[in-house]
Parts: sequence; C-alpha cells; structure tokens
Amino acid sequence: MSHGKTTFDLAELRQRAAQRKGGDELTITIDGKPYTIPVPGFWPDRVKELARRSREDGDVPFVRELMGAERYEKFVAAGGRSDDVALLLEEYKQAQGADLGESSPSPTS
Repeated sequence: MSHGKTTFDLAELRQRAAQRKGGDELTITIDGKPYTIPVPGFWPDRVKELARRSREDGDVPFVRELMGAERYEKFVAAGGRSDDVALLLEEYKQAQGADLGESSPSPTS
C-alpha cells in the first residue's frame, strides 16, 4: 500500500516552487532597464559553487556567472555593481523570511 506519490515531474516541481516563491526570477532596474537573475533555488550548480566560494574569491565571479557575462557587463556599464546584486538578494531573503538556501525561517531571521 502506497502512502503517497513517489514519482514527480521535474518541470512541475519547478513550476510549483516558482509559484511558492513568487516567480523564478528577480529583477533589478537601472534607469528603467531591467536586469534579471534566477531566484535562489533555481541557480545552476556552477553558480551555487561560486556563491559558496565568494567569501574567499570575492563576489564578482559569482555575480558574473549568475547574470551571464554579457548581461553582467551591460549591468556594470549602466552603473550596477556586484554589491547591488547582493542587496537585491538580501531584499528577497527578507521578503521570503528565510536565509538563502533555507526552506523556512531560522531562529535568527
């Protein structure tokens, strides 16, 4: 006797997660021009690795990979900085009520 579903479709899982998170992208604008990044939980593994290493390597490699090199260069040329993406992620974290990577609020949030 089965107590629940054991097979899940990846696209459906991601769609439900995006609905819970309010979407699968975050957007920051500079002078009305939008620059988007995937929300945490939708990052490719390479981006997650660079995020973990950003304390040692700095956050520029992480943000460049997160945005894509071409979009990152346009973002910087428009006046954006990697720290601005960190501010965006912090705002998202506060709105979600959890630390990035957590599924629910921590006692220190």
